[in-house]
Amino acid sequence: MLGVLADWFQSVDDFPWLDIPYCILMAVFLREHKGSIKFAVNHPLASLVILILYVQANVICVHLLLGLPLVACLNNAWDSLTAVICWWGVFFCPGDLFFKAVQIKPIQMAIRIICEARHARLVMHACQEGNQLFPQHATIIVLCGVVDGSAVRLMMSLDRKIRGDSACEHDGDNELKQVTEVTKASFVLGLFNAGILLGKIPLSPAEGVVVGALFMIALLLNNILLGRHDPFIPIQGAFWKVVCSKHQKVE
Repeated sequence: MLGVLADWFQSVDDFPWLDIPYCILMAVFLREHKGSIKFAVNHPLASLVILILYVQANVICVHLLLGLPLVACLNNAWDSLTAVICWWGVFFCPGDLFFKAVQIKPIQMAIRIICEARHARLVMHACQEGNQLFPQHATIIVLCGVVDGSAVRLMMSLDRKIRGDSACEHDGDNELKQVTEVTKASFVLGLFNAGILLGKIPLSPAEGVVVGALFMIALLLNNILLGRHDPFIPIQGAFWKVVCSKHQKVE
């Protein structure tokens, strides 16, 4: 069964089935920022550049980590064109029809599920890229997965610089200060993918992507249906309690 799902998902092209929902999700995410509509109206080019940075964040961050050309993010013109269309639809569609449509609960849920599956696929691709350049180097493989998975959160710092409100930064907006669930999940995926690529886990990369996608979707459903956010907190708390037991958090 896992092999059948792996073969099917591997046959699904990134564009349009995965990339379009992701561009929509990122455009909606950008619009939810405080003052984003006013900023888009007053500075449309800057707003569009921010969205393209979000859409291409994983390529930019992973290539920066591995010392590869950053312009590779422009290799697929369809991604950038899709980002432009989604940006216009979310911010400037007459009557706000596009934004209202993608906010309908079933459509919103479908988009988020597709994006979680895409997340798992891209993390595996990043791990494979790291393994090709640094064969059998587990640390780099895992790091590639973490950086790829958390790329959008890391890109938010540059977003704030472009919008000129970096002085409003707080812990929740800085991934290095307050690690979010997506980064922790990407770390788990990175470890899992490293085990596959190093031959420690008897699965193919395609099967690993399916398992990773199911893991990410399970986390999403846990948050939406059960209202439980960040299931890694108990593990994280226990770890830091052991490692840093001598010191208490300074307020």
